[in-house]
Amino acid sequence: MDLRSIPLFEAMARRMSWLNERQTVLAENVANANTPGYDEKDLKEPNFKALLGGASSSVHLVATEPGHFTSPAGGGLPGTTVTTEDRTLNGNGVSIEAQMMKVSENQADYALTTTLYQQNIALIKTALDNGN
Repeated sequence: MDLRSIPLFEAMARRMSWLNERQTVLAENVANANTPGYDEKDLKEPNFKALLGGASSSVHLVATEPGHFTSPAGGGLPGTTVTTEDRTLNGNGVSIEAQMMKVSENQADYALTTTLYQQNIALIKTALDNGN
């Protein structure tokens, strides 16, 4: 069974790949924090919702109670933009604090995605094993 043929697993694999690439970019930002004239970089987040939306599934999330969370219009957080207004004395545009927050967020997103991946694999194994 090829898990990449299942849209959910394909989306999770692509998300983990994107998070891995983003970690590399963020690490380069931190490494160049003292390089004069260096501007921070970030990867634009792909629209993973559209990837799942292209699946031939009729499952949709619906808030059935007033206390349920709803996603923001547009389906997610906007991509991070590079700001060049805050510069250090050497003309560098990297904020170590902001980069470390992004690294921490990226690490948490990766951990969440791998946990979801593992739980879905376990669910499939249970279904194939008929609960034994």
